[in-house]
Amino acid sequence: MRARRRLSIAITSVAVGLAGIGLTAPSATSAPPLQYVTLGDSYSAGNGSGEYTETTCWRSPQTYGARVAAHDGAQHINAACSGGVVADILNPRTIGTATTATATYEVAGNERVRQDKWLVQARSQELCGTTTQPDFSYAMAITASSTAGKSLAATVSCQLTIAPQIDSVDQDTDAVFLTVGGNDIGFSNIVAMCLVLRNAAGCQGTIAQANSKAPAMVEATQQALQAVHERSRGNAEIYLVGYPNLINTDSYSIPEAAQTFDAGAALHAMQARGDELQSAGMAALDAQATGPHGYTFVDVKPAWGGMAHGLDPHMTPDNSEAWLVPALAPGRQVPEWVHPTPEGYAATASAVIGAMR
Repeated sequence: MRARRRLSIAITSVAVGLAGIGLTAPSATSAPPLQYVTLGDSYSAGNGSGEYTETTCWRSPQTYGARVAAHDGAQHINAACSGGVVADILNPRTIGTATTATATYEVAGNERVRQDKWLVQARSQELCGTTTQPDFSYAMAITASSTAGKSLAATVSCQLTIAPQIDSVDQDTDAVFLTVGGNDIGFSNIVAMCLVLRNAAGCQGTIAQANSKAPAMVEATQQALQAVHERSRGNAEIYLVGYPNLINTDSYSIPEAAQTFDAGAALHAMQARGDELQSAGMAALDAQATGPHGYTFVDVKPAWGGMAHGLDPHMTPDNSEAWLVPALAPGRQVPEWVHPTPEGYAATASAVIGAMR
């Protein structure tokens, strides 16, 4: 972004100078609009917002990336996806279970050529169905076929596939935002054991696993974001955006009355360590980056009021101040549980905007 802003300032300066000698200068508004891309998991995609463009990845116009883009008058691509892991940044991801479809087309040639031509027709006619997002497609593989004269009848498996998230980044990308890593270390298991089932041994075990997986997750994130930086040809600022506090206290026991395991203290320590590792990882990348564009870790917790808007983990909770959707919330689906509300996404957006300034 800084390069484009310098270009705009330079054009304005040239315009002023040329106007003084009676010549026409290019307009300062001729610079192309800023281009922002959001990658990552459900905390980037928009789960919990209540407003979605689709519910495969649960992408929402309320997510923080869209809000930051609107603030800056930038164009925005949301390539994040619910359930995303670090590997999805660089690799395609399959979603759901493959279905089947059957059709008959007239094709000529030997068996291999006929099958190839059949697949071309099947794709052109969207035999597996239409997709709702530009990065969605169906991977087709013929599982059975039979010929009758010029006709080939075949059945294909149809596997919905999402392109690598990095494919949404190019040399015109000015900023990349992402929240990622939670699913790599077992976010859903932590929610299940610590907030839904409230199982002391299960909660303790999932948090221990998360802590053990965190260093490798951060290393993988560094490698993926280096590739994103290279894909943008060094033109994009990259912002790794942290997670808010999941709960509104640093101490609560499982079970609540017996004081067996302080799940609140363990959760708080795990999240603090995660922030430290991700922040250090981005600082290391930024120190190595050449040119004006680099890497920033954005701590969103201050914008969320610290723990003020986390979930109340007690058996009889008061979530009136929560900016996360409570588990088991009426009218909400499982992918929305323990994800930001619109107020939460607004707070995250404010943290990102602050980091960009």
